[in-house]
Amino acid sequence: QARFKLVPSGRGRGCAMSQDTGPVAAMAPAPPKPRGAGAYLETALAAQRDFMDAYGETFEQLLNVLVYMVPVQDSEEDIAGFWSQTVYSVIDLFGLYRTVLLRSPDALPIAAVENGVKKPGGAGPAMQRARLTYTVAAFSLRSLRSVQVLIEMHALRSGGAKHALRVCVRVEIVKLALKLLLRSRMPFAIYIDEEALEDVEPPKATPGMAASRPVTTAPVPGAGEVFVGKRSGRQLPGMPPPAAPARILPGDASPSSLRCLIAEVIFHGRPLIHLMALMRRGRKSWLAWAVAVFLDQASIILLTPILQPRPNSRAASLELAELKRRQNLLWWALLRSPFFDKFLRRPSEIIDRILSRIPVINLFRIMELLLALQPFYFTTSAS
Repeated sequence: QARFKLVPSGRGRGCAMSQDTGPVAAMAPAPPKPRGAGAYLETALAAQRDFMDAYGETFEQLLNVLVYMVPVQDSEEDIAGFWSQTVYSVIDLFGLYRTVLLRSPDALPIAAVENGVKKPGGAGPAMQRARLTYTVAAFSLRSLRSVQVLIEMHALRSGGAKHALRVCVRVEIVKLALKLLLRSRMPFAIYIDEEALEDVEPPKATPGMAASRPVTTAPVPGAGEVFVGKRSGRQLPGMPPPAAPARILPGDASPSSLRCLIAEVIFHGRPLIHLMALMRRGRKSWLAWAVAVFLDQASIILLTPILQPRPNSRAASLELAELKRRQNLLWWALLRSPFFDKFLRRPSEIIDRILSRIPVINLFRIMELLLALQPFYFTTSAS
């Protein structure tokens, strides 16, 4: 039988009643501790999450600063800064690993397909398969983007300009297949890129992720606690714990339509059409440049009026962020040849010479990197 005893209340004088279950509580078995390789893996992942959550952003910013101190060597052994681009790729892969590690599976914008119908949210084997497919495809796409310039550089050195463009076509086909796979797992009428998802929901540890960590993980300090001033005795509420992302409910996203489908086909098909034009007419062709700009602009004009998600919903935030991302990609056309060669190359060279004479600033070889990498397709492809 349960008994009661008096214990200090901890708030000044007086006592409080506490239930004592006696031998029953003492004999209650402790929860079993996880053992085996899986437990060590979970502990290692939890330690990495804690490190990335505390120092990952600072470390990534430090790498971004150090990359500008690597000199660009335009020699035959190092075409257009191959080593510098390798450092860039390492930074991208580090950021990708950090994103995948810190993001909760519940935050993925996916929908499970059951009997041919997409059902966002929920749990079960179908949702687990959708999460696994999305994670692998997103990781593969972003990894390919981080090394695509290196692939083009290697193809140019080994087989020439025509061979490099053919390799770029193959890379774009693989990227398109990964985008289609991701699109099939999303509850949206359009493809939502990982960059748009990060802009709306930066990767941080969420309560859902914390629940999957080992018991030894410390709770978030200050979450849900009441702070009392030492002198005044005034009580202030603590910071609330981080909230999990809202679910995407049926009807939140914009409806599918033929116009939306045409806009998506134009947007995702533009890189392949641009490459075909470059292979036929050369990198200095104004027609190839104008066709790429026209297709990008046409897809945005078709898509903008038909994006009508439910206001103040998670779907609305993600769809509008994706539209903004596509609009910002239009500016990359200014750095493509022949527009860059005619209007911006000479001013860029002048700025580079001026910056190279200024102490400290000449360590950050921004313009030198831009001029060395500009001729490559993937540097300005915006795909």
